[in-house]
Amino acid sequence: MERTIALIGFGEAGSTFAKAAGWEAAALAFDINPARRAAMEEAGVVACATAECALSDADIVLCLVTADAALPAAQDYAELLKPGAVWCDMNSVAPDTKRAAALVIAAAGGRYVDVAVLAPVNPARMNVPLLVSGEHAAVAEAMLRAAGFGQVHSRHDLAG
Repeated sequence: MERTIALIGFGEAGSTFAKAAGWEAAALAFDINPARRAAMEEAGVVACATAECALSDADIVLCLVTADAALPAAQDYAELLKPGAVWCDMNSVAPDTKRAAALVIAAAGGRYVDVAVLAPVNPARMNVPLLVSGEHAAVAEAMLRAAGFGQVHSRHDLAG
């Protein structure tokens, strides 16, 4: 993988993807729970003590936080994104929450996409079906495929 990937939230999905993909130093991870840094190191990704460390050079961000933290994560971290970074919101939240997060990411110069994870992450790992939608879906689809995801489909007509 040539691009830098950031994982925000390192629970089951983040750790599963990181272990299966072999991203290693190409991936930086941050979780508000410092105890998860050991799991990051075990998965071979760069464990960041701050969101800024993980996000400042990332081309693509996988937002894998809990549903209640999806919008706050976008609000708190949007300004840390490099211009043009793709924010993949992989959280199951209400459409209005997705729209609010999209506005925050866009206002900061990022590119928001909604990524629906269509099956359990385990055992599928990098072959979990993903449906990417929004204005930047085609770009995100290509980036996710380059990151090693094998079942990525996009819907370009579902913006906003």
